[in-house]
Amino acid sequence: MAEVLAPRRPRLAIFGAGPAGQAFARQFALLPFEVEAYDTRPDKPAVILSEDEMVELAGCLEEGDYALIASASHGLDGRIAQAILTAGRFRYCGMIGSRKKRDEILASLAEAGLPADQIARLQCPIGIPELHGRAPEVIAVSVAAQVLQVLQDDED
Repeated sequence: MAEVLAPRRPRLAIFGAGPAGQAFARQFALLPFEVEAYDTRPDKPAVILSEDEMVELAGCLEEGDYALIASASHGLDGRIAQAILTAGRFRYCGMIGSRKKRDEILASLAEAGLPADQIARLQCPIGIPELHGRAPEVIAVSVAAQVLQVLQDDED
């Protein structure tokens, strides 16, 4: 008897398990994703790693993987984004943050020598622009809708 294999569900790596990261994990658990959450803080519901381990893991994403960056540190967010963008093996990479944070991190990525086309793959701010809520759950729904649009585009 032949075994029928279910299609691989895309992996979503969440870097940061604060309020937004936890809301992302809850929201995406309802969707067709394999969700993995990572954090440096031992009191968070995630796989606990050092900052260097998180950056190393970020650089190991595979083709078709999705990533959300929402750590407790802008500096760590920038290092994670740089690792993901440098490796280039991902489908979607989004980072939570204000336009000011985005501008600072994009400038640091350019200073680090990343080409503009790689930097342009970083989605920040994340979510559907028309939803302006700041509550983690609202942001999570908005981001899930945006990521589902990317997933749907891949399937079309």
